[in-house]
Amino acid sequence: MENYPWWWVLWENLLNFVIWALGVWLLWPLGAGGIPIAAIGYIIVIIVFIWILLKKHNCTTCYYYDKWCHLGWGKYAALFFKKNSGNPKTGARLAVIWMILPLIPLSGAVPVMLWKGFSWMTLIVLIVFLALNIFQFAILRKRGCRRCKRRFDCAGSAAK
Repeated sequence: MENYPWWWVLWENLLNFVIWALGVWLLWPLGAGGIPIAAIGYIIVIIVFIWILLKKHNCTTCYYYDKWCHLGWGKYAALFFKKNSGNPKTGARLAVIWMILPLIPLSGAVPVMLWKGFSWMTLIVLIVFLALNIFQFAILRKRGCRRCKRRFDCAGSAAK
């Protein structure tokens, strides 16, 4: 696909925000003095690594720079960074953060239930969080990658 449709970009970004919000909810009880330290740390990781560093190092050197990729990140990157201003090798290393990001709330939910006591609500949120992550990585990502112009040369492509 040369440019992904607006509804695809919107759908995939909304899914990410829902997943991240559920992650924040799962981490919220882990804090000190009423300050949700784990949730704040998770938000900072998302902002710094996903919204800044990945865009800088992956998206500025991508075919979709200033175009609508499946997440719209090519357009986002063009707003904030010059073309080819990133380092693709650094971007490939940083992409690991994207893959391990779900593990942060997952590893936080278990201590929450041990510390605060079992909660059906926490268990339900955890199950929904896991289901959405599996859907995103196993199904949606593959569909996006199969339509991508970079599917054969992208280190993170699920279409190979």
